[in-house]
Amino acid sequence: MSLIAHVVLNVGLCGSMAAKPPQTSLPIRVRLVDRRAIVRFDQTFRVDRGYDQDKIVEFDAPQGEYLMHLQSAPYGCSADSFQEFLPDHNRSIAVGLSPGQSPPPRVPLLFAGAAPESFLYVHPTFVLLDKSVACNKPVGDTLPSDIQVENDPDAYFAWMYDDPPDNETAQIALQLRTPTHQYHYVRVPVPYPPPPSRWPSEVGFDVTQDEIDSLASQPVDTLLCLHLWETKVYY
Repeated sequence: MSLIAHVVLNVGLCGSMAAKPPQTSLPIRVRLVDRRAIVRFDQTFRVDRGYDQDKIVEFDAPQGEYLMHLQSAPYGCSADSFQEFLPDHNRSIAVGLSPGQSPPPRVPLLFAGAAPESFLYVHPTFVLLDKSVACNKPVGDTLPSDIQVENDPDAYFAWMYDDPPDNETAQIALQLRTPTHQYHYVRVPVPYPPPPSRWPSEVGFDVTQDEIDSLASQPVDTLLCLHLWETKVYY
């Protein structure tokens, strides 16, 4: 295992960059900073303005969790986000540059894990359930949540936001759609909400093909507490 992830960034140009002639060479600086404030990657890419509103830059990133900072200083544009990179897994990330200094990004609870390609076909996402929902009992309605999910061919990444905290009585479940458009719910046994922090808590939650296949015999719309699904939490 190389402990390196290949990253493809689809960068949306800000207005001052998009207004330049097609022959203009535009600088885009990418920095990865870890939780100890150590810069682990710093490179400036140059892309031709051309006629597209989005530009592609590619690089190899070390495994880990980072604050990713994009900047085009001559045009006063930037973007910040928290990202997770898994070893030997590619990432495809879309990010838009905005005018001025970007505000500090919201701090999410980050989920990441390896998953087979079939994972895409069950439309995975994470949901919040009331803590009163017990194992092997009906889930009822899900709670309001702000969750973003990125599904790649061999892995997934998710950002769960809780600001301001308003789900103190919630628990997390992985929601997977069945071929009959019903849902399986697998409990994710991690504390929620996570402790307040200036840096994301990270949840490692790999999914295997055998685990997906095993759900076929499980009841739908029920909270499944499957102990063989392993979860790792980092604060």
